[in-house]
Amino acid sequence: MLEIKLLPNSEVEIIGEISAEIFMSGREEALKEFSDSVELKGFRKGKIPENILIDHIGNGALLERMAILALEKTYPKILKEHKIRAIGRPEISITKMAENNPLGFKIKTCVLPEIALPDYKSIAKKEMEKAEEITVADEDVSKTIESIRKSKATKKEVDGKAEEVLPELSDEFAKSLGNFENMDALKNTIRLNIAEEKKIKAKEAKRMGILDKVAEKIEQEMPKYLIDLEKDKMMDEMKRNITQMGLKWEDYLNHIKKTEEELRKDWEADAAKRVKYSLVLEEITEKEKIEVPEEDLEKEVNAMIEYHKNLGQELDKERVKNYLRGIMKNERLFQALENQ
Repeated sequence: MLEIKLLPNSEVEIIGEISAEIFMSGREEALKEFSDSVELKGFRKGKIPENILIDHIGNGALLERMAILALEKTYPKILKEHKIRAIGRPEISITKMAENNPLGFKIKTCVLPEIALPDYKSIAKKEMEKAEEITVADEDVSKTIESIRKSKATKKEVDGKAEEVLPELSDEFAKSLGNFENMDALKNTIRLNIAEEKKIKAKEAKRMGILDKVAEKIEQEMPKYLIDLEKDKMMDEMKRNITQMGLKWEDYLNHIKKTEEELRKDWEADAAKRVKYSLVLEEITEKEKIEVPEEDLEKEVNAMIEYHKNLGQELDKERVKNYLRGIMKNERLFQALENQ
């Protein structure tokens, strides 16, 4: 007999009993575990008589281990039978425990919310139909050329002072940068590259627009457990960035006059948003049956690992695989929505 209660923050409470038969069936296994691990003078491990072993560890310890074994067998079955999508480690408390009696328990666990998706295909279609105009101003081209000139600048001493000398804008300058006949050819290539960048940004903006519109229509509360995990990721990302800038984390916190806890509080809304977007993408990819062929994934994984290896960095293959699988799934999903 089970009682399942829905709690706030995407949590459920499961109250029930495990039969005395199942509870007691773990007695031999629990005794063997203690016998193999307990050191008792005058006896070899695994050879301690049962009555002496129980006197040593206490009957309560034996029953507690039997309870854990019973729950380890029963909990996954409960989740499967009642279609509970549990995440994280459950909080388990024993409400009744006695030899040859049913084991009473109470379990509280976080669960993935049931995401009620809106008509995401219509939303995607509307977003993709929005007109876009990709233009490249002369000013954009000029700024890029100036940036290139500065990167090619030389130093010249004038009156005892080192001055920066920029290369002259000429056909010779264009030729020095690659396969360009003259300045016009260089400008045309830069214009095409800027246009391509703008197209990519426009496509990303439309994709984000699709995600925003779908997420806006989902009112379910996001699990606190996942929000906290997202905050952990955000904290790790920020610490890594600060360290790469050559700063100490403690000095950065002193500079912004905030504690880690205050930062985590500031990130509440953003973390919840990131969790929602992640769950939305996961739900849609599942509904659309989006899969990544293993050979395609393996090819990308090996390329990334090789790239970082050349930089002197060792990456964990499974982590890379999980990371790239998500990215590739999302790319295939958006391509499917864009091409409908």
